[in-house]
Amino acid sequence: MSLLDSALRRVQVRKAGEVTLIVFDGLGAVATDTLGFRSAERWAFSRISSGNVVRDRTTFLERLETAIVRRGTSVTTTHGTSRGVAGLAKKMKQAGYNLSEWQLTQAAKDILDPPAEDKTKDDADAESADNEHADDPTPIEVTPRRDTVDRPGIDHSLDD
Repeated sequence: MSLLDSALRRVQVRKAGEVTLIVFDGLGAVATDTLGFRSAERWAFSRISSGNVVRDRTTFLERLETAIVRRGTSVTTTHGTSRGVAGLAKKMKQAGYNLSEWQLTQAAKDILDPPAEDKTKDDADAESADNEHADDPTPIEVTPRRDTVDRPGIDHSLDD
């Protein structure tokens, strides 16, 4: 028996475009991108089962590069890079999944929806800088630089 057969015993695998959903009976669900699932699937198919279903599932799930788990899932945790998790969450949202049911890392949430505080802080800083210059009563005099003034006695041609 292959590691794939053992790991996916009593498991439903649903592929919906770029998102693959793995539902474990009574243990929760894991969402991953379809290409990553296919890669892990090919890898697990060529491996021999350890004989322990839990160990085989863990080994298979660790092979997934990016995974988001549904709340209450006891098999594994959400893992992958912040950008990878955010990209998968975006694909899930486009596929019609409700992201409030899934455990996203805070870094991935920040990528999907940047905090409003930072944006308002940057806007406030820009406005305060503008206001400082608007209230300044001192006039600024600009004189031309001497080295940029064109002098009639200098020959500018390079035709020699």
